[in-house]
Amino acid sequence: MSALDLADYLRLRLRAMQMTTTEAAKRSGISRQTWHKLLRAEIGEARLSTLTQVADTLETHPLSMLRIFFNGREVSQAGRRGGSTAFVLGFVADVTFPDNSQVRVGEEFEKIWEVTNLGKEAWIGWHLQCVSIDGDAKLLPVSESVPIPDTKPGEQVRLAVCLRAPNTPCSAVISHWKCVNAAGEMAIPSHAGLYCMVKVIP
Repeated sequence: MSALDLADYLRLRLRAMQMTTTEAAKRSGISRQTWHKLLRAEIGEARLSTLTQVADTLETHPLSMLRIFFNGREVSQAGRRGGSTAFVLGFVADVTFPDNSQVRVGEEFEKIWEVTNLGKEAWIGWHLQCVSIDGDAKLLPVSESVPIPDTKPGEQVRLAVCLRAPNTPCSAVISHWKCVNAAGEMAIPSHAGLYCMVKVIP
């Protein structure tokens, strides 16, 4: 559980929407005192109804709030190792083909992730680069690099890649992707990246 990560996310969303805590309290029906506690990470346990109201006010999916609150350390600290908070990627959801989904041999499909910019800097001119190179049976990307829409701090974005399954069945096959900046360098080297893992059936 991570009230600190939730507080970071709330501040970024409020800033991105140019919304004050007074306005957020008015829109959500949640007291300013509760908002201030959330923003100071002073709430160890938050009601599901409260997180749902906050998500609605900040125009984000309730699952985003729940993932960050209960798994925040896991999804955002990877980008903060070394003390840098300039570029931080927060995983929100597997929109399509969650882990261990089944696909047919040779099938072409679209994998979509939803992520959040939890850092202090915008992502400008970035690409998502396939870094899976090992193994005989593997998911083949239709394109090894796809553009990432420019994303301001606090904004969410969906990233989509097209993949083709191998021509032989296998219990698990993975495609691994990382963010590359406009200079062609790994944008968040310490971050594990995004991956798609599926089962390939006849």
